[in-house]
Amino acid sequence: MANNMSPEEYKELGRRYYKLKQYEKAAETFTNGIEACPTASLYDHRAATYDKLENLNAAVKDGREMIRLDKKDVKGYLRTASVLEKMEKPETALGIYKYGMKNVPVGDKNFKLLQKLHDKLTRKLSPATAIDPFTVLPVELAEMILEYLPFRHMVNCMRVSRGWRDYLSKLPQLWMDLDLSGARKPVPRAFVNTAFKRSQYRMTRVTVHRFEHIQVISNLAKAAKALAELQIISLPHMMSASLIDIATNVVCLTKLVIHPKVTLDSVVQILRVAPVLKHVTFHTIRSQNSTVQWTRSLDQLESLDMFFVDKTPANILSLRALFLQTRSLQCLTLSNLNFSPIAMIWPGTVSELPPLTNLVLKSTSFKHSIQFPVFPPTLQRLVLDPDGPTDMPRNDSDWLQSALPELTHLSLSNSEWTAQRLGVLLDLYWDDDGNTQKLRDAKPLQHLSVRGIIPAPQGTCFFKGPASVFSYSPRFLTKALESLDLATLAVDDDEVEHLLTNELGLRSIDLSWTNITGASIKMLADQLPMLKSIKADHCVRINGRDAIHYAQRKGIHVSYQMGELKGGRKIRYG
Repeated sequence: MANNMSPEEYKELGRRYYKLKQYEKAAETFTNGIEACPTASLYDHRAATYDKLENLNAAVKDGREMIRLDKKDVKGYLRTASVLEKMEKPETALGIYKYGMKNVPVGDKNFKLLQKLHDKLTRKLSPATAIDPFTVLPVELAEMILEYLPFRHMVNCMRVSRGWRDYLSKLPQLWMDLDLSGARKPVPRAFVNTAFKRSQYRMTRVTVHRFEHIQVISNLAKAAKALAELQIISLPHMMSASLIDIATNVVCLTKLVIHPKVTLDSVVQILRVAPVLKHVTFHTIRSQNSTVQWTRSLDQLESLDMFFVDKTPANILSLRALFLQTRSLQCLTLSNLNFSPIAMIWPGTVSELPPLTNLVLKSTSFKHSIQFPVFPPTLQRLVLDPDGPTDMPRNDSDWLQSALPELTHLSLSNSEWTAQRLGVLLDLYWDDDGNTQKLRDAKPLQHLSVRGIIPAPQGTCFFKGPASVFSYSPRFLTKALESLDLATLAVDDDEVEHLLTNELGLRSIDLSWTNITGASIKMLADQLPMLKSIKADHCVRINGRDAIHYAQRKGIHVSYQMGELKGGRKIRYG
């Protein structure tokens, strides 16, 4: 009759004996069931019974038999390791846990329990100074932390141990961004090839530095179908043809940053062969004598930064033609250009301009310009950094060509600015009939930088009096103003006191190289409740650190450095 019972019936009968604490009869029943039809469940229940009978060797045997029957079932590993720990064999139990983590699917609902018991036993066996964080932290959290590490630090982690190296090399998401910017020595060809394989050929960003093998980069560009960002910081013996070839082969490239020298002709060709580019920066461009021909539409281009090596005539860029080909261009940076005469270079009407939101003109020259550039009404950030104080047009009517209602970030330097000229730039414009109009609903400035400017006429104040430089436009000193940079200006305590008569929302202010004393630091700390940062570097009239400590006690970070002449000692007060 017993032989006719099913495994489930044996298990149910044995469990009844087990609940009645008749462990001998329970073990006999489970044994009969195993002889009739061995299952992992019957071995599991018999092992639990042997555990109660303190026959631990027999319980371990049944646990191992469970593992043999089904390596993917977590119960065998949990049962065996648990009994081994009772037998005071923790190293053997740890081996069982490790074996289980290799065979049990990660998606199993009890996998995390297996991992938790493994990590707990590992911590117990390891000395306090030798705990492996990968055994303490959950796998998901460990991988999340690793993804935040800079690439160079992640590579250093691979040198910790063989286990770390094997673990990190099997996580493709850590190799999607090949960043060689932190390389201190020439990077071997084999490292780049290995990193590419570890990413499973799915790299999305590559930064090249101290790597001499241009052909490897070219091959990588062809194979990495998802490569979207490429930055070349240094590349010995780089040929323009190789760079053009790379740009041609990367089908998904949307961002390109080139630091080594390239010719302007190469710039044009790169933009021509990579039509999906959205963000492009060339840090070192060599100019040429002939005018650039922009013949291909660059409608995808959203930002373009071009830095020339030497002062270059702006007419060779054919900016009017470029703007007609870049109807989606939002951010433009031009450096070291000579805009003379600008009427022949820059579009004369707003309709010819793309919808720029960010315009930076650095180290530019406007000498002998017929007029000043027309700016689009979409502009939100404007940086004007001409070569010297005599380069800006003196005719205030030139500023009436642009209406800038969206402008919130303004940076001016190295120029003579009258209060009227600033007011015209921000508040007035010509309408279609040539009449002067005042902007309505214009946004107040949030960030203002006015380094190195000279008030015109000489002796005009910045904040004192109705004729001061920043009193002409209501967009300057408002609650919306968050940061103010007045470094290098002839600002003293009186100017700061008049500045604070306005209701401001300043969070940071830069007064480096000005004539303020500690009294200004205290006034700013007392009257600006939102202030978080003050820069007062090289302010020679600040004596001692009392005012700095006073501001710091109010939770304001104060930077105050005094540097003596070359070879002298630098003193840091705050």
